[in-house]
Amino acid sequence: MKDSPYAYREKEKEELILKYLPLVKSIAFSIKRHLPPTIDVRDLIGHGIIGLIKAIEKLDTQKNPESYLKIRIRGAIYDYLRSLDFGSRRIREKERRIRKALSDLTDRLGREPSDEEVAEYLGEDVESLQHDLSRISFSYILNLEDVFTEERRSYEEVIRSKNVDVEEEVIKKDTIERLREAIDRLDTREKLVIQLVFYEELPLKEIANILGCSISRVSQIKGEAIEKLRRILLGT
Repeated sequence: MKDSPYAYREKEKEELILKYLPLVKSIAFSIKRHLPPTIDVRDLIGHGIIGLIKAIEKLDTQKNPESYLKIRIRGAIYDYLRSLDFGSRRIREKERRIRKALSDLTDRLGREPSDEEVAEYLGEDVESLQHDLSRISFSYILNLEDVFTEERRSYEEVIRSKNVDVEEEVIKKDTIERLREAIDRLDTREKLVIQLVFYEELPLKEIANILGCSISRVSQIKGEAIEKLRRILLGT
């Protein structure tokens, strides 16, 4: 007996899910590199799979499916991370305290302070400081991702209003070009940090070793660079 059309669709869906599971894992591990150790990569993979399943419902396999799925998988993982409140009032307050510590200690010491000196100034251990820096650092990425998401939605609306098929690759290329133009307006050190974070996908600790400075300072440079990019992209 032949399978029903419904059974065929379900079988096709299962095959697509299995085919793109490695993509989910790759994206999840890439994002995990920027997160505190308390975040379990299995949770990221789980939410990425949910995003994959939802995306497959609307997938057109003739129109660069992997590009479309990457956007939806990353979006599902970012939505989950937003639910953990990376931009909470406590994190924003901690960011202000770390910035003040860096400024005060730099004036006092006549050089950039180490993470140990910043932690001592704040009355905590280095491990707690680095945990908070990871959360602060990733909140910047979420902030920039929000800008891209809003731009993508606006771009899709314009295309739909003209009755033109939406091509994710066109949107992606437009966003990348705008990002490149924005990055060109950063100073040299900010460009390097953005390069190491987004293109080399290195964690803060490795970037600090490359630049020969503290993780606190890398987090500060990264935050300032992303805030500049956000203002440039939004035209504010």
